[in-house]
Amino acid sequence: MRVDIVIPAHNEEDRIGPMLDSYLTRCGGSEVRFVVALDRCTDRTAEVVAERMTDDGRVRIVSYPKLGKGGVLMETFRGCDADLIGFVDADGATPPSEMLRLVEAADGRDGAIASRRHPAAVLPARRSLARELTSAGFAFGVRRLFDLPYADTQCGAKVFRRGALERILPLLTSRDFLFDVDVLLVARRLGYRIATVPTIWIDREGSRLRAAADAKRMAASAMRLWLHHRVIPVEAEPLEESAAALAEETRAAA
Repeated sequence: MRVDIVIPAHNEEDRIGPMLDSYLTRCGGSEVRFVVALDRCTDRTAEVVAERMTDDGRVRIVSYPKLGKGGVLMETFRGCDADLIGFVDADGATPPSEMLRLVEAADGRDGAIASRRHPAAVLPARRSLARELTSAGFAFGVRRLFDLPYADTQCGAKVFRRGALERILPLLTSRDFLFDVDVLLVARRLGYRIATVPTIWIDREGSRLRAAADAKRMAASAMRLWLHHRVIPVEAEPLEESAAALAEETRAAA
């Protein structure tokens, strides 16, 4: 089973190197590939990744003008052809062992997402109070506004079956950090089965979150996404359809 892991990166020269080194060491074999999606980087991120690419053929680079996290993920996903396609943040907060657990959980389902708010999740280093309050408030608002069952939509580690992702992508509109909410909302409306996996998550220095300003921006983006889905809702499908489609794909591949 082949896996493509996309890593969106905007000016991550200090963190992307160690993150890639740990993933390349832990994820052995040629079945796992890493695609670093540069979002108009103006620092040495591209050079740092190119050094790893020279040493390891599993690493690729794609570069875009400033599209936002969701924008570079959507564009990069369209060029992926692995059985499972996932993404993980460039800061290394999600250890490679946790990403491999997501891959295992997604095999046989339509997708799997990491959760920092699961009772079994492990967070060795706690975030600042301002960041924690912003995150908790956003998570609560998203669940109420979109009627989603996921306690943590924003954890930056998710994996999807390629067939499911190909159906989800054309229906997405969010190109910023609301991409995570958008993809889960569309997946649920299409009846896809998404597993929630408790994760180990290690807070890293260098976060660009600014609690007060970003809280307003996140709220505005959430309202825009809510209005979009109210005006142009995704047509709901029965949950059994995705299971039947998966069974058919399994028989065809046998």
